[in-house]
This record gives sequence, C-alpha cells and structure tokens, in this order.
Amino acid sequence: MTQQNHEQRIRVSMLQRFGFNFYDVFIFVLVTLFALLCVYPMWYVLVASVTPYSEFVKGGLMLVPKGGVDFQYYVAIFSTRSFLNSMWISVAKTVLSTVSSVFVTAAMAYGVSKTHVKGMKLINALVVFNLFFSGGLIPQYMLYKDLGLIRTFWVMVLPGVLNITYFIIMRNYYSYSIPKSLEEAALLDGCTEMGTFFRVVTPISRSMLAAISLFIAVINWNDYYSYMMFIGNKTNLQPFAWVLRRMLVDQTMMNQVRKGAMSLGSQPPPPMALRMATIICAMVPIMCVYPFLQKYFTAGITLGAVKE
Repeated sequence: MTQQNHEQRIRVSMLQRFGFNFYDVFIFVLVTLFALLCVYPMWYVLVASVTPYSEFVKGGLMLVPKGGVDFQYYVAIFSTRSFLNSMWISVAKTVLSTVSSVFVTAAMAYGVSKTHVKGMKLINALVVFNLFFSGGLIPQYMLYKDLGLIRTFWVMVLPGVLNITYFIIMRNYYSYSIPKSLEEAALLDGCTEMGTFFRVVTPISRSMLAAISLFIAVINWNDYYSYMMFIGNKTNLQPFAWVLRRMLVDQTMMNQVRKGAMSLGSQPPPPMALRMATIICAMVPIMCVYPFLQKYFTAGITLGAVKE
C-alpha cells in the first residue's frame, strides 16, 4: 500500500468515525479567524458610532454598545447642511454615472464584439489604446474647460460614461459567452440588431451587468478626485466622499460639526466618534445595493439560452 493510499484511508476512517477530519477543522478555524479580522474593524466603527459620549471617552475594546445606543453623533453630522447636500450629490452622481456607464459601455462592447463588421477591429484597438496611454491631466483639464464642464456637476458624470476596463470585460463576454445561435434565431425571426441586443442578449447577461454595475457604483460613490481636480471650491457640489475625507484630515470641518452639535444643546462630541459615524454614513448607502444585485450574480446567465 502506498503512502498516499494510507493517508486517504486514515482520512476516510476519521470522516466515518467523527463525521469530520482534522484538515476540515483547520480550514474552518483559519477561515473563521480571517473573517473575524475582516469584520471586527467595521463592527468596531459601528459600535463606536452609537456609543454614548460618557462611555466612548473611556476607550478600550468595544464589542457591544456600552450604556445603550445613542445616535447623538449622527444627529450632529446631519445637523450640518453640507452633509445632507453632499449625500444627495453623491446619490445623484452615482445613479446617473452607473446607469449611463453600463448602458454606453455595454452597447459599444456588444457592437465591437462583432468582428465580422468592417472597422470594428480598428475601433477596438483605438479604445484599448486609451487604456494604456492618455494625454495627461493638463490636456484633460483643457478639454473639459472647452466643453464647459469645469465647475459643473456633469464633470463628475460624463467623463466616465465609457469605462474602458469594463469595456474589455463586456466585449470578451459578448464574444465568447453568448451563444451565437440565439442571435441568429432572433434575426431569423425578424428581430433587428438593436432588438437582438435589448431583447435577447441583455436578459441573459444580467449576471454580468449586475456585477459590473455594482463595481462601477462603488467607484463612483467613493470618487472625490473629479471634484478635487475639476470643481474645487464649490461646496454645494462636493460629494460625500470628499466630506468624509475632510472629516478625517481637516480640523476646520471637524470644528464646524462640533459647533453644530453644541448649538443643539449637547456636549461637543469627540472627533473620533464623529469620524466613526461619518464612515458608517459613507458605507451604508452602497451596502444597501448589494442585496438587490446579489440574486443576479449567479441567476440569469442561462435564462433563455439553448437547453440541451
């Protein structure tokens, strides 16, 4: 009997005797510890954001809110007008950018995937070329200025309508994962190319589109670079990600929020607690999107496809 067969026999006998083997236990413990390491920082931030002032200043390890749940830090944050305005700006920017980017990128990727059409290979090469080479920040700024986008809301939306990274992913998906027989059958039934894309290809691509929509939404929600570079001093257009950055590094913003809390008749909250509450406010909206898109990640990929 070889050494490998002997080990397999021991493992099978342990599985039959105990219902598990030590290898499985080791993997389970390792994955559980890793999950706790990932989850605890977020849990700590959440607990700290609802811990009363008198308990928060004591510090220490916080597994549950001490002294009850108190939303005074959230009240202090949202009593500041810039927070509410920045939240609406981020929501509008994220929704518009995600919808337009997914639609334009998917439509162009589907068209370029038809390599039998004359000129599509050249268009594909030109688009991919921009993934590796760009004119730089100054030509980009000059272009946006000539287009009238500088210091406007649309400078945070329109430049990202065509996402080259996800264009490549979508193009490959349409080229290799969509059965050609479905498109041919739709065309034989009298459907146009546009109708085939919207009525046949898009429904069976929901899992791919849902995943990419989520990635693009996260990118747009966390983006403050476009505001910082192309809008700058217009506080009425600042996204929530920029407000979060200011709460973390700008003492002026922190003092403004603390003064707002004092005007409500409460004690000046500790800066760290306000930062914790701001982080939660930045996390919750985008986390609420996950449950609605999760079911499409694995479902819908073969909906309407050819069944054997």
